[in-house]
Amino acid sequence: MSRIVALSAAAAAIVGCAASSLGQVYPNRPHGGWNGIPFWTPPCAYQQVFAAGQFGSSPIMIHSLSFAPDSFYNGEDYTISNLVVRLGYTDKAPGGLSSDLPSNVRGSLTTVLNMPSFRGIVDSQGPDYFSMRLPFTTPFCYEPASGNLLVQIDLAGSSLGIAISTTYGMPDSTRAWNSSIFGNNTDTIAARMMFEITPCTGGPTLQLSGQCPGVLNVAWSGATSNRQMGIVYARNTGAFVVPGGPCAGTALGLGTNQIQLVRTVSTGSGSGSVNGNAGPAACGGYLQLVVADGSPCSTSNVAAIP
Repeated sequence: MSRIVALSAAAAAIVGCAASSLGQVYPNRPHGGWNGIPFWTPPCAYQQVFAAGQFGSSPIMIHSLSFAPDSFYNGEDYTISNLVVRLGYTDKAPGGLSSDLPSNVRGSLTTVLNMPSFRGIVDSQGPDYFSMRLPFTTPFCYEPASGNLLVQIDLAGSSLGIAISTTYGMPDSTRAWNSSIFGNNTDTIAARMMFEITPCTGGPTLQLSGQCPGVLNVAWSGATSNRQMGIVYARNTGAFVVPGGPCAGTALGLGTNQIQLVRTVSTGSGSGSVNGNAGPAACGGYLQLVVADGSPCSTSNVAAIP
């Protein structure tokens, strides 16, 4: 059974998302100890993989990550410099991450938070009090059918040696890091993270299955019925804006690298699927659906090609 925990009072006071958002802890395991990776004082690059099976089958929008800090510095101000959080997909399973962090990434990561100076106050009331919240400026729509989730946190340093709640994460989640004090390594420990989540709404839901290279199935639901819909490909995620045509001005979640319209189909009754052959050059890329139903046009979540 999933562990669903109410956001702590300190975190809930600054939540800017819909009231239906949930704080859910991943991995679903109890506190096992306090650990300084990645928020100890020196620079650190940190990755954590989450097995897709923990998240169900429907796409989820992730709005923030929260951590439960140790009470050693309780009540003290802290500043984290050059804090960057990125989310994306990996082909590595828990226990399989490499300390060569770039090799763990499939495709590219989406930057969800980038702050030169992140300030807060250590507020600790136990290992289930997730008061250290990192709110995303760009929420991330995660599609479990597209693969395991990879979270990457980079920071240039922290003014306090903050330790956070961790657990033995196998087989759900494990970590890897590059640190000037802890070295470059991996283990089977996982930071306990509270995800603030809502359904991915506001447009059709895209689900990909199959293999690359090979036959891919592109399935959609929740689209405006009986409209033309474009299947758009790019090598990277980003914020490309459609320059012309019926969807001019529509902002996509795709980047500019090799962006192209792959195919145009009808949405039918609002749900359906099509098959297509994906060559080796398509592997590691991303797809998104664009429905010609307004100004701007509605768009789906971005899905990584499996």
